[in-house]
Parts: sequence; structure tokens; C-alpha cells
Amino acid sequence: MKELTFRSYEQFQQFIEHKAMEKAIMKQLKGDELAAFKKEFISNAQKMWKENDCDHWIAKHGYVIINVWKDGIDKRKLTRGRPKKLDSEKYNHSIHVRLDEESYNRLKNYCTEKNIDISETIRRLINQL
Repeated sequence: MKELTFRSYEQFQQFIEHKAMEKAIMKQLKGDELAAFKKEFISNAQKMWKENDCDHWIAKHGYVIINVWKDGIDKRKLTRGRPKKLDSEKYNHSIHVRLDEESYNRLKNYCTEKNIDISETIRRLINQL
């Protein structure tokens, strides 16, 4: 499986147009056959983009990841998977902290007031150091 990350529809469109030409050249298509192949290939890609509401995911996360793979009969399938975090956004370390009841309640109340989770609260506090 291959994961392709796109930050805009325009970036996706450029990729698809390039891929369509690549495949047409491999199939040695010319003239009307080439035009028809490219049109169908691009149309299928645009349909997949709309069906999976990729514009929504780009607006929400700033990018969309599309998984591409071949099934048992070597046909490619395109689907949109759950957007994954970029390497720069991944958290690599986990910590465990024991708190007394009073401290824990204060932390929970703060998180509820600010509408953020405990991990994000702790990250923000560490950044203030």
C-alpha cells in the first residue's frame, strides 16, 4: 500500500494529470485513445475526491492522505483513510503521573473550563516553563 498526502485539490489534480500521462505512455496510447483515457482517468479521480469529501478533510486538518493499493487481480483501489499526523506533529514520549485527589480534581476542572483534554493541558503548561 502507498500513502499519498495532498494539501490542496490543485496538488491532487496535478498529480492525477501527471499519473494519467504516465499510464497513457506506458500503454502507448495516442490521439483519440489518449484523450479518452486521460479524460476517464481524471474523471474517476475527481469522483473519488468528491465521494470521500476530501475538501472537508483538507479544511479540517490541512491535508488528506489517500491510500492506494492493488487488490488480488492487480486493480488499484483509491480510498481516503483517516488523516494521520505528520511526523512533525507526532508525540513520541509518554509519561505517567500520580496525583492526589485534590490536584487531579483541579486539573479536571481546568480542562472542563477550557474544553481541552488533559494531555493538551499538560503540554501547554510545559511550554510555559
